Amino acid sequence: MRARSTAAKEASTFLLLTLLLSFLVFWGPLALFKIPTISFVDKTTGPPWAIALYIIGGFVPSFVAIALTWRHEGREGLKRLGRRVIQFKIGWRWYLAIVGIVLLGTAAQIALIHVLGGTFDLMLFAAQLPSAVPLIILGPLSEELGWRGYAQDRLETRWNGLVSGLIVGVAWALWHLPLFYMVGTSQSVLGIPFLGFASGIIALSVLYAWLHNNTSGSVWTAVLFHWMFTYSAQVVATGVTRSQLYNWLEYLPYIMMALVVTALWRPWDTRGVVSDNATAAPGEPASSA
Repeated sequence: MRARSTAAKEASTFLLLTLLLSFLVFWGPLALFKIPTISFVDKTTGPPWAIALYIIGGFVPSFVAIALTWRHEGREGLKRLGRRVIQFKIGWRWYLAIVGIVLLGTAAQIALIHVLGGTFDLMLFAAQLPSAVPLIILGPLSEELGWRGYAQDRLETRWNGLVSGLIVGVAWALWHLPLFYMVGTSQSVLGIPFLGFASGIIALSVLYAWLHNNTSGSVWTAVLFHWMFTYSAQVVATGVTRSQLYNWLEYLPYIMMALVVTALWRPWDTRGVVSDNATAAPGEPASSA
């Protein structure tokens, strides 16, 4: 069993490396020098090398997690991480919880659109269904091996599930910061305020932590939640006529749900619930409890 203090340091290393690579190698230079990549909002297209930096940058969290897992735990660690990605047996209640959170959040966003005087075509969900398949890669698999599969577990060797989720949420939000200054991104083109976005991301991270701790650290739980949320968010984003007020209130439903979950959850009792995933030594199986 590796020392729990070592696991917490590994989490810090992961978060630092992920942010540095985003800011200094992949997205940061594109934002600083206003180099176009590929935009699904205003159809901007940049040089192939810039597009490559943009796309690869989105995989940094999972790539860093895989590299660090290999370094510290070897092949057995990678096998454990892989098994957690396909840990589909999380219990029907938690599948319902994931679906329920996304449905409730999406319904509240659509209600907000109507309250602010807009309209929304529900048929967009059917029309954009073919795009759901590639979305499992762009976001869920490209990020969640890192945020939840690597960082969350290791942080919980030192802090409880809520605090660990908040730490991951802050890093996750900061990781997106260059996108707000890049040419053609939705964050830039649509004028989405970073503070509003960051508040939503941190709230979502609390929800991820709650799900993660109640499904024995299953990475599949995070992948599925991220997948469903990304698809829903994409559809709502294409169907809303944005206003400054909506941009600030967009994540309010998820913030409210995070507050409810925090009130009902006992996060101070979660320290160590999934931390065995982070402290198993090479060749030693992680706890499945």
